[in-house]
Amino acid sequence: MKHILGIIDTLSEWSGKAFSVLILFIIAILLYEVTMRYLFGNPTIWAHETSQHMFGAYAMMSGAYILLKRQHIRIDILYDHLSSRAKAGVDLFTYLLFFLFIGVIMTFGWQMAWHSMQIGEISNTTFHPLLYPVKLTIPIGAFLMLLQGLAHFLRSLIMATQGKELA
Repeated sequence: MKHILGIIDTLSEWSGKAFSVLILFIIAILLYEVTMRYLFGNPTIWAHETSQHMFGAYAMMSGAYILLKRQHIRIDILYDHLSSRAKAGVDLFTYLLFFLFIGVIMTFGWQMAWHSMQIGEISNTTFHPLLYPVKLTIPIGAFLMLLQGLAHFLRSLIMATQGKELA
């Protein structure tokens, strides 16, 4: 089981780091847009929308990495004072809610992305980019979060039931 959990952790690490590079591209695109708009009076029709799509992909694809590093927002006032086993019990309960939430995102995200691919959906702007590439990041990112959530759930289950940590 440790091997499978390690693979999931590695996948989350890799996907998070790979998509973190998008921030640099977003910054470059927006810097280009600001320069063209305010220094040369020649705004682009593509920069703003492209940066929005890239940020959407970044947000969805970095979720598993954030979950791996346990950097999601959590109220720690009570949680920090619990024993390791009690924390694992709380985590088990919250992960059940998490799985429900991720299941909804995956289901509706896939339906939306599939429909977008089938009709060749484009944006209703002057630029007209295809929308399905960014929409595909919704179910893919949710699936990666589901995998990482399952890994954390199994670790919490072992801690809650056996009192030992599974790396």
